[in-house]
Formats: sequence, C-alpha cells, structure tokens
Amino acid sequence: MNTSTATARALVSALLAAGVRDVVVSPGSRSAPLTYAVAEAAAAGLLDVRVRIDEREAGFLALGIAKGRRAAGTDRPVAVVTTSGSAVANLHPAVLEASYGCLPLLALTADRPARLRATGANQTIDDQSLVLSDVRERFDLTAGPDAAALAADVAATAVRLSMGEGFAGGRPPGPVQLNVQFDVPLVPDAADPDAWWGSKARLEREPVPLDSAFVRTVLPALAGEVAALGGDAFGLPAERLGGLLAEFRVPVLAEPSSPLLRSPHLVTDHTRVLDARGDLVERITDLIVLGKPTLSRQDQRLLARPGLRVHRVQPDLDQVAGQEWQAALAQALPEVPAGRDAWTAAWLDAARTVQPDEHSAPPAARGGTPHADLDDGPAHFDGPAHLDGSAPLTGETAAAAVAGAPGTMYIGSSNAVRYLDRVLAPGAPVEVFASRGLAGIDGLVSTAIGFAAGSGRPVRLLLGDVSLLHGIGGLLREAEEPLPPVQIFVLNDDGGAIFAGLEHGRPHLAAHFPRFFATAHGRTFAELARGYGWPYAVCRTTAEVGAAAATGEPGVYEIPIVPVLG
Repeated sequence: MNTSTATARALVSALLAAGVRDVVVSPGSRSAPLTYAVAEAAAAGLLDVRVRIDEREAGFLALGIAKGRRAAGTDRPVAVVTTSGSAVANLHPAVLEASYGCLPLLALTADRPARLRATGANQTIDDQSLVLSDVRERFDLTAGPDAAALAADVAATAVRLSMGEGFAGGRPPGPVQLNVQFDVPLVPDAADPDAWWGSKARLEREPVPLDSAFVRTVLPALAGEVAALGGDAFGLPAERLGGLLAEFRVPVLAEPSSPLLRSPHLVTDHTRVLDARGDLVERITDLIVLGKPTLSRQDQRLLARPGLRVHRVQPDLDQVAGQEWQAALAQALPEVPAGRDAWTAAWLDAARTVQPDEHSAPPAARGGTPHADLDDGPAHFDGPAHLDGSAPLTGETAAAAVAGAPGTMYIGSSNAVRYLDRVLAPGAPVEVFASRGLAGIDGLVSTAIGFAAGSGRPVRLLLGDVSLLHGIGGLLREAEEPLPPVQIFVLNDDGGAIFAGLEHGRPHLAAHFPRFFATAHGRTFAELARGYGWPYAVCRTTAEVGAAAATGEPGVYEIPIVPVLG
C-alpha cells in the first residue's frame, strides 16, 4: 500500500473511531487519497457523504450539517475535504462562521509535500496550514513513512479540540484544520485490501464545567428588577435557563434565533419598547444575557447603560452535569421577590401598547415600484401585492406568513431577520435558527440545506434577494441527489434595502446610495431556480405565502416587496 493511501485510510479510520459520521467532499486531484478513503467508508455504510464542486459551498454545507446535528441533540464534528491551493482559501468564510458560531468543523485540506514549497510548484502555497485564520488548532502533517501513524493520532486530537471543553473554561467548540501532505502516487493500488477501517464508535459528550459566576452573580440577580436578553445561542438549547426565567417570571427580550424566544414572558418587538419606555429601562438593575445579541443597536445601548449589572450565562448550561446543577440551585437560588408580577406585567403591557414609530418602519416600505417581470407561468406581476385590497405585501407581513406554519425556520441575515424580529410573538409555531456567528450573508442556502440534513427536519429558509444571489451556487447539487426538504423564501426588493435604514440612507449621501449601497440588480429568480433544478413560484399575497409554507413543498418561492428605490 502506498504512503498516501495508508495515510488517508488511517486518518479516516481514526475519524470514524472518534464518532465522525458526516463528510462533504469537494473533488480534486491532490485530495484524491482522502476522497477514495471517504468513498470506501461511505460504500460500507459508515459515513454519510455529499459532494460539492464549489469549496465555498462545501464548507457551508458542512457547517449547516454540524448545526443541524446540534439541533438534533447529536452534536459532533463534520469534515470537509478540499484539494490544495486556492481551494483551501474558499473554505475561509465557513471556517470564520464556524469559529464565531462555535460549531465543530474539521477542514481536511490536502497539500503537496513540503519540498515543493517556495519552488513555484503548481497549486502550492508556501504554508497552506496558515491560510485559515480563527481555527482552534491547525496541524500540518508531513508526507513520509510515519505519516499514517501520525495522522491517526492527530485526527483523534482534532475531534476532541473541535468539540471543545465548554464555554465556562474558554474553550468552546470550533473549527480545526488538518493539512495533510500527499506525495504521488495518489490512488490506491489494485492489490490493496478492500476492508481497512476499524470499528466506528459513538461520540460521548463529557459534561462541561459550570461557570462560577452563575452561582456567584446570576442566581442572586433573579431577586432584583431583572430582565433577560437573549441572542443567538449557537444552536444550543436553553432548557435550564428558560425554566428558571419562567419560574421567576422574568421579562425576556430575545432575538428570533434565541432559544429564549419560547419564554411565556417574551416582550414582543422589544427594540420598539426599549426606544419608547426609557422609564422601564432605567429601572433594570440586572440583565441576564444568553448567547450573542448582535441584531439591534437598542440592545447594544442597553448593554452599555451605566450602572447596569450584566450577567452572561454560558450557552452550554444544559451540558453541565445534573448533580452540579442541582447543587448550584440549592446553594444560591433566591425566593421570587414580591412585586415581580407587576414588574413583568409592565413590560408585557408596553409591548402591547407602544405604537410603531418612524424608526421601526421597514426601510423597504419607503415607496417605489415592485418588480414587473416576475415569472411563475403566464401570470404577470404589475403592481403591489395585496391581502385585503389595500395593504402592500411587506417584509414583516411576508415574514409573519412564512413563520405562521409549524416547523423549523432558518433565517437570513440583513433585513430578513429584522422583519421576523418585529412579528414573532410568544407561542409562534416555529423554531428559528440562524448564522449569527458573524451574521454574514455568505452561504445561507448551503447552510440551510446542511441544517436540514443534519437535523432530519424540513426547513424553511427566509432570506433576501442579495443573499440568494450571493449564495446562488448553493442551489447546485449532485445529478442523482434528491431535492432537499428545504423551502427557500426570497424577499426580493431589488437590492440592499437594509442600508436605507442605517446612516447610509441620509439625504446628504444620496448621490452615492443607489450604486454603492442599494445595488439594484433588476433580477428575478425564475430562470435561476429552474436552471439549478428547483421548482419555482411567485407569492404575491400573505395568503399565498402562508399556503406555500403550509405545504412544505421544496422549491424557491419569490416574494416581491417594494424596493428601496423606485
């Protein structure tokens, strides 16, 4: 058996033994030893493998599978295989999201032997193991007779490092790179054994430590005039914290992808309340924060309020050992304070009574003419969509309709998540997930498809037109790969409407806005969807959006809304 084949097989066997079950392959020649090993393990039923020709989309597909696995309670690393050279750099956006989104991703990057570095050799980077920043660890495995044994050891270590040791210890999950040098020959020999893999094993998750601040400051804070702020929690549940907040009837301010959104004391459209009710904000003595709130400037102002005691809770609190959790409650859990019901009622009343103002109006509602060339057959779109004959279809009404059917939503960045933030209420029938590590528009289609695969759930993705154009390659799949159980609802307002709601929309900057921020593209998605083999339809009313969401039928559903510029 040649050295490259032995190295690849040892690495894949070690990954199987460490509990890895999912691999995404982006084809290449230098990575062929890994591809053959992965393909052979897949043929034996040991791995679930997907192939993508675009390394960027392959990375996001793997990221989505990892997040879906977490949502399903089977948190484990997902590997993505690339060849050498610029292919590795194309993984960078997904690796960054995995790092800041705390997802276990293994980048298996093939490389030329070190002797070819700094020689001008084709597709050879001088130090390829340094291309991907923000990984938890990187390994550069040299080619040679000892490579197979080293690969097996490093693979097991990489799995452990990617899973992390808990947020409390400052070692959360994240991406790890294994850069493997392969020398020729790059294919197995005809006489190599067929069954080379060892036994596969389950990935056992060790309990994580409890942050000492939880007992020292978080639990005592429940006795004050306290509120909770929930950001994206990286796809982790929050059953324990959610139960405590419900028991103590704490008003909850939560982003759409926060697990605290299920709180019975959720303050709907809370940014509007923060703007309007400074008297309530000033009364908050303690703020309990879960996850990474990044969606609104109102939340950032709240976090920066002088004199406010901010208590951050580890997102993996549910993974603390049960005995340690019960001991913490017995040690520091206070009584529910008198007057708590009045405090919480004041917040919930504000959510019901504070009226939307100009600040909270969606940027896309500022006039303009909807697209006139949408195609779902013979019909022609020539005016605003209406529900009752007078109200145009807006981002908020569309988001509410998509969220109106039970199931799982993956929400895009930019305006899509903000529209959803304004309309989600307690008891909404959906569970919402998002890519909020860096909150980019990168790879959202591939991420949602991966999430559906990893979680085993049908998914409704709601995103904007620019996001879909940015990640249109995610619609491409293998010729024999079935259509994934994903509905893609795209809000098409012909450009980057979110910038109009920021300082870039000010009148004195109007000369630069249309080209450099609004970026009107004049495109619709009928031909793009069909060209990639996806069913397509236009939804012009909230009734049509809701009906499409209720069917669960995969496809691209275009929702025209008023563009930012007429």
